[in-house]
Amino acid sequence: MIEADLLAESMRRMVQEHLADMAPTAPEESRHAMDATGLADPCVSLFQMRVGESIIGMGGFKDLGDSVAELKSMRVSPEFRGRGLGRRLLDELIGTAARRGFTQLCLETGTHEYFTAARAMYQAAGFTPCPPFGGYQLDENSVYYRLQLA
Repeated sequence: MIEADLLAESMRRMVQEHLADMAPTAPEESRHAMDATGLADPCVSLFQMRVGESIIGMGGFKDLGDSVAELKSMRVSPEFRGRGLGRRLLDELIGTAARRGFTQLCLETGTHEYFTAARAMYQAAGFTPCPPFGGYQLDENSVYYRLQLA
């Protein structure tokens, strides 16, 4: 896992694929995936997984202040899913957030069937359900989790 270069064409393509996958899962107002502009925010740390020159996964976190970060844009390319790479990416993000001094990692994900495996992975990693955080509101299309890091 290395820091992502949002200017690289392969990373821009990965972000676009992520947004396209999210589109059918909920109404626009209930989709919280960040586009390249949002991911370029200085509060966001974005990472990528590569095989050779190909980016096969991405994920990051956004500093919410008070030692809390929000997990953002977790994705593994469809052809590489089912190999444990998502969990490896998640574990790397958790470790990196902890090393950077965050004490809590939160996330929002969808309730749609598409997110079933992701929710199971987050729960297996120790994330527990929580109320909406940051600027989120209760939404039937969203579920919220948190993990204490310290």
